[in-house]
Amino acid sequence: MKVKLLFAMMTAAALLAPLSAQENETPNGRITVDAQPGGGKALDRRITIRVKGIKLTQLLEYLSKNTGLSFSMPEELAGLQVTLFIRNSPAGEILELLTKSKDLEFRQIGNTDNYQVLRNTTPFAGFPPLTRKDIEDPLLLSVVDSVRLKEAPLTTFLDIVSAKARVNFVVVAGAQDIPITTVITKTTVADILLFLKGKGLSYSRVGNSNTFVIRSAGTSFDDFASAEKAYKDKKYEEAIALYRKVAETFPDSEMADSALLMTAVNYDWIAARDNDPSAVREEEKFLNRVISGYPKSSRLGDAYLYLGQLYSGNGGVKTPVDCVKAVKYYQLAIENTYRDWIKAQAGVRIAQCYERDGKKEKAEAMYNVIAQKYPDTPIAKELRGRAVEYDPLLAAGAVLEEQGKYKLAINIYESWWDGETAESQRKAALRIGVCQAAMGETGAAIKTFEAYVAKYKPGPEDEAYSHLAKALEKAGRGEEARKYRGGKK
Repeated sequence: MKVKLLFAMMTAAALLAPLSAQENETPNGRITVDAQPGGGKALDRRITIRVKGIKLTQLLEYLSKNTGLSFSMPEELAGLQVTLFIRNSPAGEILELLTKSKDLEFRQIGNTDNYQVLRNTTPFAGFPPLTRKDIEDPLLLSVVDSVRLKEAPLTTFLDIVSAKARVNFVVVAGAQDIPITTVITKTTVADILLFLKGKGLSYSRVGNSNTFVIRSAGTSFDDFASAEKAYKDKKYEEAIALYRKVAETFPDSEMADSALLMTAVNYDWIAARDNDPSAVREEEKFLNRVISGYPKSSRLGDAYLYLGQLYSGNGGVKTPVDCVKAVKYYQLAIENTYRDWIKAQAGVRIAQCYERDGKKEKAEAMYNVIAQKYPDTPIAKELRGRAVEYDPLLAAGAVLEEQGKYKLAINIYESWWDGETAESQRKAALRIGVCQAAMGETGAAIKTFEAYVAKYKPGPEDEAYSHLAKALEKAGRGEEARKYRGGKK
């Protein structure tokens, strides 16, 4: 017995030509035609479908209603379940996905727009794995933010990602109900795919389209997923062996850079566990491999952050501190990431280096920048929790300084607000001089610093003295500058 669904259909030439050429596959297991009746529009019509576990007959009825295609199929296929999250995609692409995810064949009947749906006796062999070219595609670098789920079905998670990043998903049976718990403030499609791999799922991209097929990887995870599990179980040596295997066996895969980065992270944990400096040296080696081998990696900022921590004394084991080198790496981390938590963490580390060098005012300015620019990150919340006083005037000025907008910062520092304290005024007075010096207004900066010293009579550790000494030297007044080097004499 056959179930018949009626709608009208377009030429298969428009479907077959681009897709076959794109993937260099044989027609077997795909949409096949007896003729090419030229110029139809049905397969070009764009459809949005968001369904979980519906019957194949229901899906095809929907396509029939919205495109004019028509199908007939054996009753045995009518109950196949389909899960799709497709937005604004051609109907032909949807049929193409069904041939691959459900091992179907859509065979055109004569020169009509009617198609017979058959079970394909030669199942689709599968898509090639993602490459570095795929992972560096702007589509996969699209940013997804604000996803918070607890024990939600995979399909709920993918539907949210699909809406935010304009990517499509086909979920193969057996994977749709995998529970997902995650809190995402900002990430990319590429990182989401890696997250899914850690959940025991495999994925593949349909040619150069924005559509991905998600399926269960089965009970035997691949090496990357096994490495993730070993890491979470604190089996660091085992994790390192598996991550290295991925990176060295598949250096051009989408996982290679993450595998190298995670190798470094595991060495850091070993260093902390065993108080082992040699593990830190291994960590540094693998971080540098990420940077040199994958300069377009979305994990570049992570690598620079962890390098900075090795040089600022924040690694797994204490090492000699080199704040100059650390700050350089932290600044590179900020420049090479989209992740707010990395920018906030690097900013805090820079501020800590400033404090170590006695530049307390500069450190405080950096802390204010972090609290203002990355308010939702854990470290910014911690800073606000520790703060005795949060001064919006100083915070706003610090953000403008960080952006190089010194004139606007001066305007802020010179303004007045009702909650301003004497301490706020003192700090603002110093920042005005710093901004003037940064703009090259050396004479004005000298006057501001001298007025600050005369008015507030700060202790010898105050950074105003070093600022004044630098300004005097720049003005050619070396003898006067010597009085202020290292603090007031």
